[in-house]
Amino acid sequence: MFSEIQAWAGTPGGIAVWLTTLFGLIFGTLLFSVDRRLNLGREAALIALLAAVASASRVLFAAVPNVQPVTLLLLMIGLHLGARRAAAVAMLTALISNMALGHGPWTFYQALAWGAVGASAAVLRPLLVNWDGTKVRILPMAILAFVWGFLFDWIVSLSALALYQSFEAFLAFIIAGLLFDALHAFGNVLFTMWMAPSLHHLLWLHRRHEAGRWLPNLSTETVTSEAFIAEAAAVAKQLEDPMAGISRLDGED
Repeated sequence: MFSEIQAWAGTPGGIAVWLTTLFGLIFGTLLFSVDRRLNLGREAALIALLAAVASASRVLFAAVPNVQPVTLLLLMIGLHLGARRAAAVAMLTALISNMALGHGPWTFYQALAWGAVGASAAVLRPLLVNWDGTKVRILPMAILAFVWGFLFDWIVSLSALALYQSFEAFLAFIIAGLLFDALHAFGNVLFTMWMAPSLHHLLWLHRRHEAGRWLPNLSTETVTSEAFIAEAAAVAKQLEDPMAGISRLDGED
């Protein structure tokens, strides 16, 4: 009996079952862990908003074969908000978007692959932004997005192992899908060149607003600009209220 199970576990169908079970357990564990560690309120609302945007963008581009901005969004989220929040957005994105596109075992694979996308950006952050974090480096980000275009599709393709009765047939399936993988990779590069600077600026401003001083050392130009803006706002407030600073009209303090 054990030898039969062992022999079956080495077949493409057996590997698919074990992988799906393993990915499902990891998915459930991460979902439970993230749910317990997330703070209710602003953080939960931010993650829900980002997941909604990522899901909507995936459904919006569903008509274009394998071209979608979700990979770039997860890279930017991991870069700014960390691997844990990126994992939360990845799981919600897979669950929400597949309500429209169709659920299946691949949902686990997509969620974990997107979570790995966000984690890679968090780990490689020093290579993806300039020294003070105010600007994203387009070339390293585009290279990382290009690589994930192939890796993501190959990870998700593992869910199709159960459909094939030989590894040769599965390899043929991978080779036949290389064109679509290339579309995903080059689409990621185009989205990076188009959207990465704006997304980086928005998320950078959010981190500065939420954490006060996100970066320990800001550039002199940034500090000077912020001081100028604050002084200009104070002057504008006084101009709007000519009586500002006057407590009494008879000249007494």
